[in-house]
Amino acid sequence: MGRFADKWAEADRMLRAVLEPSLHPGEALVGAVHANEPKTFSTQLYAVGVTPERLVVQPVDRRWAPKGDARSITRADVTGCSVWGWGGGVGSWLSTNADQQIRIETADGKLELMVLGGTLTEDALAGEGQLRGLDALSELMLSTRR
Repeated sequence: MGRFADKWAEADRMLRAVLEPSLHPGEALVGAVHANEPKTFSTQLYAVGVTPERLVVQPVDRRWAPKGDARSITRADVTGCSVWGWGGGVGSWLSTNADQQIRIETADGKLELMVLGGTLTEDALAGEGQLRGLDALSELMLSTRR
């Protein structure tokens, strides 16, 4: 497992390096995850940073380089969300891939992120940084429930 642990540690370092330029002065990352949003014939990759008060969603290319501007989503911006189908209502829970997505709705649009982790098998495949980031992301999303 040493080889995989080293790769996951490097991935976590790269994620944080991509996200840190978008942080406000004095703001710290609680966690970071890599995610993707499947499209019809492609996918968009993201570095997602979690701070105590907001998400930083940075599109990246396949080499982890920033691709466009980062999006900031505060707790107040979230109009709806679900974490693996939970918290989004019956329609979210019953959709075919809700159990594999973290959905974030804002006035600007919707993100449907696929993130490694959340099941016994995926947790075994994910690194420690990814799992910490996933916990932070889930907690922030669920805390936005009104």
